[in-house]
Amino acid sequence: MLNFTPEEKRVILFFLIIAFCGITLNNLAKLNYRVKKLFCPPANLARIDLNKVSLEELIKTRCLPVKTAQRIIVHRQEYGNFSSLEELKEVKGIGEQRYERLKEIFFIE
Repeated sequence: MLNFTPEEKRVILFFLIIAFCGITLNNLAKLNYRVKKLFCPPANLARIDLNKVSLEELIKTRCLPVKTAQRIIVHRQEYGNFSSLEELKEVKGIGEQRYERLKEIFFIE
């Protein structure tokens, strides 16, 4: 019924593999987006004053590991209130990427 030459079979197999890879990558991208939203939800509703936030509130933001949240509180107790968001980079565990996410959530009054 469908008599394909060996070359045609290879081409069909190639396109099937490409389609399968595309579907797999699409599903992984969707899964990554869902996981990212789960661990770091968008904070569009309200921003948080970094100098008044408690440890519990920091943990509830779910954008910080517990250890890093504790380090922020300890840094604030040792050196006083933050004068700018840039000072967050001095806290161990906060690099450039995490700082970029946190500056959208926190503000300094």
